[in-house]
Amino acid sequence: MRQPLKHLFCGRFNCPPDQFEEQAFRQCLPFHARLLAPLIQKFSPGFFADDLELIKYLGEATNWREARTEVATFQDMVRAKESFLRDGCRLRVSGRLATRLANRLFRDGNESAKTVMS
Repeated sequence: MRQPLKHLFCGRFNCPPDQFEEQAFRQCLPFHARLLAPLIQKFSPGFFADDLELIKYLGEATNWREARTEVATFQDMVRAKESFLRDGCRLRVSGRLATRLANRLFRDGNESAKTVMS
């Protein structure tokens, strides 16, 4: 049985499951957005709601294809809700970074599973 991305992430980055969304969210933000996110969240708590929802769904994905579908759905939604801060200033989760993270975790997770089964 394949493990969900959340489990792979927590194992790889040594974080408790209840901190998955926050830590994965930070890793999927462009660097400049990581610096501004705490301030934005303080003054506009719902600003990153869509981004955190993506992270939640990514955490449930059990393979790269599911993760990629979630990212594509997120990107379509972002395009439909154009915003200068989110799009122009890139103050949002990066689909590229999220896809890269999922790919790395599933690839490493599959290699670990093959080693255990051998």
